[in-house]
Amino acid sequence: MIRYYKIHDPNVLGMSEDRKYYLYINGKWEKDSNYIIFGKLNGYDPYEPEGSPYGWGSTSVMDEIEEISEEEAKRIMENI
Repeated sequence: MIRYYKIHDPNVLGMSEDRKYYLYINGKWEKDSNYIIFGKLNGYDPYEPEGSPYGWGSTSVMDEIEEISEEEAKRIMENI
């Protein structure tokens, strides 16, 4: 199943397929090698110190991403 995500950074679109994550960059899908989508979905806060109990599960980080429909993803792709 393909899922699309709107990331609340300017003009960033994400996609997941078979547990692989991609970012829409310069008109094409590229592998999310920095795990941006995975991190936001799981509330990873890179600013927390290593070992902090608040490093994962941060709801404010999870609020930075939302699942969207394929139609909305296509509209965003046309405007990026």
